[in-house]
Amino acid sequence: MSASTPPSTAVPPPVPGPRVARAAGLIGGLTVLSRVAGFGRTAVLGWFVGSTVLGTAYVTANTVPNIIFEIVAGGALAALVVPLLAGAVSAGDRRTEAGTVAALLTWTLTALVPLAVAVVLLAGPIIDGLTGDISAPARGAGVLMLRIFAPQLPLYGIGVVLTGVLQAHRRFAWPVLAPLLSSVVVAATYGLFAAVEGVRADVPQVGVGGQLILAVGTTLGVVVLSLCLLIPVRGLGLSWRPIWRFPAGAGGHARRLAGAGVLTVGLQQVAVVVTLRLANQGPEGAAVVFTVAQAVYLLPWAILAVPVATAVYPALATAHSTGDHPGYRDRLAPAARGVLLLSCLGAAALAAVAEPVGGFFALDGLPGAVAGFAPGLIGYGLFAIFSRALYARGLPRPAAIATAIGWVTVSVAAFALAAGLSVEHRLLALTLANSAGMLVLGVLLTLAVHRRAGGAALAGFDRALLVGLTAGAAAAAAGWAVADALSGGQATAKPTALWHGIVAGIVVVLVFGAVAYPLDRHDVRPAVAAVRRRLRRR
Repeated sequence: MSASTPPSTAVPPPVPGPRVARAAGLIGGLTVLSRVAGFGRTAVLGWFVGSTVLGTAYVTANTVPNIIFEIVAGGALAALVVPLLAGAVSAGDRRTEAGTVAALLTWTLTALVPLAVAVVLLAGPIIDGLTGDISAPARGAGVLMLRIFAPQLPLYGIGVVLTGVLQAHRRFAWPVLAPLLSSVVVAATYGLFAAVEGVRADVPQVGVGGQLILAVGTTLGVVVLSLCLLIPVRGLGLSWRPIWRFPAGAGGHARRLAGAGVLTVGLQQVAVVVTLRLANQGPEGAAVVFTVAQAVYLLPWAILAVPVATAVYPALATAHSTGDHPGYRDRLAPAARGVLLLSCLGAAALAAVAEPVGGFFALDGLPGAVAGFAPGLIGYGLFAIFSRALYARGLPRPAAIATAIGWVTVSVAAFALAAGLSVEHRLLALTLANSAGMLVLGVLLTLAVHRRAGGAALAGFDRALLVGLTAGAAAAAAGWAVADALSGGQATAKPTALWHGIVAGIVVVLVFGAVAYPLDRHDVRPAVAAVRRRLRRR
């Protein structure tokens, strides 16, 4: 798709620190709504579909398009769209921008449409490889649903490109709202399934009609996720037609970034396949429980770490493309400290609310799985900010190496822990393996940023690490003690478990703040002061 839009000088200016903070606040607020909807979608999955044989087949089949997309295109696209467009957007070069977007979309569809057809044709062997020995009705359900999930592949690609276009223009609202709209569609699908087939209905009682409800409804959710972004993109005034050639100078940069993305995300998806296979060899429904635990784990990551990283990313890319190296470092250092502190807070919250979360979803093994994910949140938060920092500098190779090692660690640790622990503890083994890999990833990315961008880009990082770990440990212990005291070690009903989780979460925030506030006057105190000013104005 090539450009036909004339050049324009209407371009967003570089984002200074306060504007990054405001953008992060906007993204964070919208992300809360979006992630709450996603969390609700996962809760409805656990309640209405459940950890049944059909639920396992559904989760397994629905994971396949994600795995294939991420290996082939997802990492590459996510890595390259904003850096490729930052210079053109900053310079107001609409023709180059439109040509770059056109080539990205053309190559995306060229790669993913044939793969979607291949998934339809090879659905049977794919399901066999991921599930092993399952019943014929369960296999049939998995194959049918996977064939209907196949069109998700090109849809995901379109969505990632459009998201990058909007982020390059610092229009963050729609990319955050799109998952919310998708979650509503998918949650409604689960509700419709329960209304038609019954709560936690299973094969062979659930026939083709019920399976189609799950498969078609979920794919419609992906349609909404990706194509709703056409609304704001149309407002940018870009136009294009299919073309495979990138504008001059963009092709080589695209290939370097794409290669790094394919390598890192490819190894990530190998870890996903390993995890899925080992989960399906564990207790019945383990894949569903792992999916729910992962959704809980990603909630604080998406609400706390990603908004800061997303907001500062265009500013970092613009600073590097214009040669403003001091500006790059000045933007990255406070963002990195903020992400680190918030990730420590999120990890403490996960550890504290693990038991109430288990009671809320009423799924065996969920508390241990959530707690096992908690330490890894710190490393994964650093991945959110430092991978973007390196890509913004046009340095995909060190980011790729660090990320690859991290995901290889996940796979190796998963095999080792699965062999060392009993089958009953399979979920804990898999989530601890994830944490080990993410911590390795976070350390390696931190070292890479220090080596490539200099110590000034990590100013105050060691102080923030010490404060975050100290406050996080105290907050996790206090929150866990409160949750345990409220439950008395007994199983609780969903509303009671929800209440216990809320109280424990509040305790975590209060204790974390009480410990961190006197220790970190550079980051925590200004943040508290800003909140106080906003509250006074209201």
